[in-house]
Amino acid sequence: MKFRTSILLLVVMLFISGHVLGQQNRLLSMSDYTYDYIKRLQNRGMMLDLNPTALPYSYGEIKSALDKINENKLSENEVVWFEMIRARVDQNDPSEKNELGLELTVASRVSDTKRQDVLRPLNQKLYAYPYPTLSGYMEQGDFVGQFSIRHDYYYDQDPDGLDAVRRLHIRSEESYAGYQNNNFRITLGRFQNQWGKYGEPSAVMSTNARSFDQINISMKGKHFSLRSILGELDGITADGNFTGDPYREGSKNRFIATHRFDWRPSKYFGISFFESVIYSGNNSGISLKYANPFLIFGFVTDNYPKNDEHNLLIGGMVWGFYQNLSYNMQFMLDDFEHTEDFGEPITFTYLTSLTYALNNPSIDLNLEFEAVAYQTYNTHQAEGRYLYLGRSMATPTNDYIKLRLTPDFYLDQYLRGLKVSPYLAYYVQGEQVINQEFNRRYPDGSVIDVILTGNEEKTIRGGLHVLYQPRSYLWFELDTGYNNFQNRSHVQGQSDSRFVTIFKAGVRFGLYGGN
Repeated sequence: MKFRTSILLLVVMLFISGHVLGQQNRLLSMSDYTYDYIKRLQNRGMMLDLNPTALPYSYGEIKSALDKINENKLSENEVVWFEMIRARVDQNDPSEKNELGLELTVASRVSDTKRQDVLRPLNQKLYAYPYPTLSGYMEQGDFVGQFSIRHDYYYDQDPDGLDAVRRLHIRSEESYAGYQNNNFRITLGRFQNQWGKYGEPSAVMSTNARSFDQINISMKGKHFSLRSILGELDGITADGNFTGDPYREGSKNRFIATHRFDWRPSKYFGISFFESVIYSGNNSGISLKYANPFLIFGFVTDNYPKNDEHNLLIGGMVWGFYQNLSYNMQFMLDDFEHTEDFGEPITFTYLTSLTYALNNPSIDLNLEFEAVAYQTYNTHQAEGRYLYLGRSMATPTNDYIKLRLTPDFYLDQYLRGLKVSPYLAYYVQGEQVINQEFNRRYPDGSVIDVILTGNEEKTIRGGLHVLYQPRSYLWFELDTGYNNFQNRSHVQGQSDSRFVTIFKAGVRFGLYGGN
């Protein structure tokens, strides 16, 4: 342990000569609606020094991107978005050496579905899930520390994930310590990452799962950057079950190691390569092999010494912007070999989105498409499944196709902070699930389709999404609509229809200071 600690300290010292950012290194939580305003400006060619597909951002990175915007050239709505971002990240006096802060967020969800996904509703009762959060932070020069505790009854009631809490339904979600300069950041703690555009799915790392403990390293150059995550996942029992407390004899420890290499020849175009390995074993721990951010997993995971079982994912992403048209495409391969031993066809994830931003009036036209094969993120060895506490770390599930068309209308000129988004979604779900138990090592690929297996459940939803945020510290969100189901619950010919609604509201209080 002392040896590993020394390595981390050495890495920090190697980069400490970089230009000091200071007092700006706290990460903006992925649950913060400020990302919605950043995304709107990015869709119009601004704030693109921030990689639109590599989140979270630090407060300092956001401030730096804001400083490059000419406010005199902004439209009426863009001024509101600019001011909303500025109000969120400018909390302390920049002349102060040290920063201290305490924030209390009081928020709640009310819905008529137990599962908080309007396309996959579960039950039709009234549910209320309050989720207050208390956070405190301190910054000294290039160093930052933050604690955050969140009470959320949904941790216990989540139908897709394991119960993540015991005492008072409280979990630490955004607690970490870190160092950052202009070219390097290292963070140790628990927080969420999003390798894809805000509010959209990711083929490899998203906000769908609970935040997990990790060592997170980011190195940035003018055109190239590297991001590396080494994280600890929940273990698995000797009989292959996820229980959340596999401390008995024969249980296996599980870890994730993920790399992402970015090439951005200009701020308007970028290509990324990513790879992710889940490794596990009875005695597995933090691995020096997988802690190496420059180790190319795709070529060496099967090499000797092979001390742990593993599951490898590889993929790539292309993002670009041209004359207010933004596009993002991701492709990930889970397995690309078809062997007689396993009988497994190619499994993959393909995601794409297009956004065209109009300036007058302010409207974004969005088209999203998702296709995830039946066996993606799943393995015959349960410990290799791409899950954390029962929830997928990438797309919410597998074996589905989704198409969504959404125009976003920004109505700040009529009511500050109002966005109205009618949408139409088409969702088809096969019978396979992301953590399905098998009677054999794999389903027979000759009789099971690569995607959309068995009786497909089809959903058409016409919905309305409304976000109203009159101030950066106050918000209301509504997603309501009508779902029509065919082959409901995968029963041939069984149809159903219903309204599905989720409403959220929250307010944040803060105390900020320094010396």
